[in-house]
Amino acid sequence: MVTIAGSGMGEYNFDNVNVDFSKFEMIFCDQNYETSLDNVIKGSFKVVKEAILKNLDKEILYVVSGSPTFFSGAILIIGALKKQNIPFKIIDNTSSLNYMLAHEGVSLVKTGIVTLHGKSFVDLENFLTKEYTFIICDDDTPRILSEAVSFLDEEDITITLGERFGYPDEAFATTTLQKMLTNPPRMPYSLLIKRNYKPLPNISAEDTIEHENGMITKSYKRHISLQNLELQPNMLLWDIGAGSGSVSIDGYKRYKVKTILFEKNEKRAKMIQNSLKKHKIVDTKLIIGEASKEYKKESSMPQRIFVGGGGDRVISELDYLYERLADGGIMVANFVTLQHLTTAITTLKNAKIAFDIKSISLTTYKMSLLMPEPERVMHQIIVKKDI
Repeated sequence: MVTIAGSGMGEYNFDNVNVDFSKFEMIFCDQNYETSLDNVIKGSFKVVKEAILKNLDKEILYVVSGSPTFFSGAILIIGALKKQNIPFKIIDNTSSLNYMLAHEGVSLVKTGIVTLHGKSFVDLENFLTKEYTFIICDDDTPRILSEAVSFLDEEDITITLGERFGYPDEAFATTTLQKMLTNPPRMPYSLLIKRNYKPLPNISAEDTIEHENGMITKSYKRHISLQNLELQPNMLLWDIGAGSGSVSIDGYKRYKVKTILFEKNEKRAKMIQNSLKKHKIVDTKLIIGEASKEYKKESSMPQRIFVGGGGDRVISELDYLYERLADGGIMVANFVTLQHLTTAITTLKNAKIAFDIKSISLTTYKMSLLMPEPERVMHQIIVKKDI
């Protein structure tokens, strides 16, 4: 029988664990715990998990910090026990999540949960998608969050900082990311972020995105492109020759992807910045300069690439962009001229890269005279990289 008990918040000890320790043959915990018990085995999660699964014939107690069912390695052990039909018991305790929400009077239903403890990226599927976001933090959290919300204004979010829950010097305060960068919070700490803005519709109307005449992917073409990219949350999308940035904007709003936009025209880049702020786009980066030079400097590995512009130089380097794709990645490139389409086809054929082509057209009729107004045909090349 395996019993998994939470130790609650505060010091790493067993003071808040309400069990009879004498009935257990083996007791496991993290290496940071302090206890005078003799039959305690400390270690990293990997060491503890392996030891527990090797001694399932014994009475075992596994003590974890906080709540066993809240962002704890215990969840993985529970899953392994279920697969083997091994009986287990859970003794819950207060988590920092419940403690923070109770203190602030916030409902769990209105709250997304993100952990940045030991992680270098924000889970966009849960970050700022609800009215509140609870974040488990480490020393690097303020920097990661500051980069992720670089296109938000300070008043767009309200941050409550909870420091050292369960310790005698615990404290709550309203703060900002800049304050946390200047004066780092005391570990352990958590954040509760209130979103003060209402998100705009997932499908962006063209008049809500700043653009020069003709320098925006029409909404129906935009969403066919996004659909063919087969986006999933937290993927990295390169938007090359971004123009108005509309593909990246709706890529985040609809699919919660991370984006890097490449745009050489400074006037259009300023328009993109304004639209990213207006639409409250998170975890995105705008690189201003010649795309074919700038993406060679970029060290990241995209799962998806969209080519909407960039000129002859980018089109002649589609084979290079294919190589930059992660395994299993997809590249979608749109063209309205046969000259550019021909260059793209030649480039891919010479590199022996398989591709598909789709031609997309739309005709609208004005109500007054029902006269057809055909739009330019768009040719789309789709490339999928094998795993």
